[in-house]
Amino acid sequence: MKRVWFNLLLFFLSAPAFSQEILRLQDAIDLMKQNNTQLKVQQQDINLSKEEFAGTQSGFLPKVAVSHTGFFTNDPLNAFGFKLQQKIVSPQDFDPALLNNPNDISHFNTKLSVQQPIFNFDVYYARKALREKIKATEYQKAFAENMLAVEIKKAYTNLQFLYEAKKAVQQGIKAYEEVLRNTQNMEIQGYAKPTDVLMVKVGLIEVQNKEVEIDNGIANLSDYLSWLMGMDTKQIYKPAEALSKTSFTGSEYVFSESRADVLAMKGGIAAQKNMITMNKKALLPRLNAFGEYNAYDKSIVGFGSGAYMAGFSLTWDLFNGNDTYHKIKTARLNVDKAQSEMQLYIEKNNLELQKAQRDLIANRAKIDLAEAAKEQAAEALRIMGNRYNQGLEKTADLLIAQATGLEKETKYAEAVKEFNLIAIQIEFLTQQ
Repeated sequence: MKRVWFNLLLFFLSAPAFSQEILRLQDAIDLMKQNNTQLKVQQQDINLSKEEFAGTQSGFLPKVAVSHTGFFTNDPLNAFGFKLQQKIVSPQDFDPALLNNPNDISHFNTKLSVQQPIFNFDVYYARKALREKIKATEYQKAFAENMLAVEIKKAYTNLQFLYEAKKAVQQGIKAYEEVLRNTQNMEIQGYAKPTDVLMVKVGLIEVQNKEVEIDNGIANLSDYLSWLMGMDTKQIYKPAEALSKTSFTGSEYVFSESRADVLAMKGGIAAQKNMITMNKKALLPRLNAFGEYNAYDKSIVGFGSGAYMAGFSLTWDLFNGNDTYHKIKTARLNVDKAQSEMQLYIEKNNLELQKAQRDLIANRAKIDLAEAAKEQAAEALRIMGNRYNQGLEKTADLLIAQATGLEKETKYAEAVKEFNLIAIQIEFLTQQ
């Protein structure tokens, strides 16, 4: 027995010392919104989509380029052409001997070119598709935030339950210690046996073991809450509010298609529909303007002569091997699939909501029964304790009543916890 107590003492001395912090539920949710890594990743997805959207402005803005090129040649054709561009052709340059065997010539060309898109209808609908994609990613982030808030509420509720269970266990420990003192006194007086004392000590150790398990559960939940809140510190959290049954009814709540995850799906479908239109518009002709100005000289830094050229380009892909038509057909099939998947998702969530509402009603009755059982067990234990102190009850019967009282106390707290968890789930399923 001494070794058991020594092992318990060693456990508590060797356990890491964490500071305890009172935590409010709203504070936990606010910290999650600010620091959670998953939300940061989703914000980066939004930023990437916005940058991709900004990149489509190239379909409307001009493209301007400058180049400077140098040539050195005695090729007959190029040598004469370069002289024309430099505007230095003279009558003697038409001498057949000079035309066939020109002297070495240097030629430098500085070019400024501009391209301006005018009508590219597919780019317009590509931008519309990306705009819908941005909305979808923003809704996805909002839904992720809601899901993480639910996780925090659930963890917080479980933490409340563990502290209620710990309170019940600590009361049980005090009750066992009182029984142990009375039993030891009764042993001295000859009214109890040594085996009765040992039985009480074993029961006390079992309850103390439960407290150790609860403390471990509190530490694990605290770590989970720290991760959800994006906190690196090792804290043992204690809820600012004690566990109590929520006043939530749940009967008037219905599934709404304006939920963030459903809106994200709708945004994705809208983006795919715009991609269909974009592919259709790709079949239309494209009109673009272009212009350039060239400066020519035989010197690397010279601008001896210049010329410009401007014009319009009308292009029309009349047939590209049915590639565009297949893209349109594939996009339509993807839209149909996405719509079916969204419908299936809504149906599953409706089923989940109906089940949660039935579970809420069942758990409300369960709480009433658990509360009645707790009160009856407490009264039975009180009567049993009085009779035991008078020597009218066996130690084993008292220990059974003690364990039953502790169990009913914990069962009641567990019923309240389950009710609150279901209420959190219904609120999540029916949020706007």
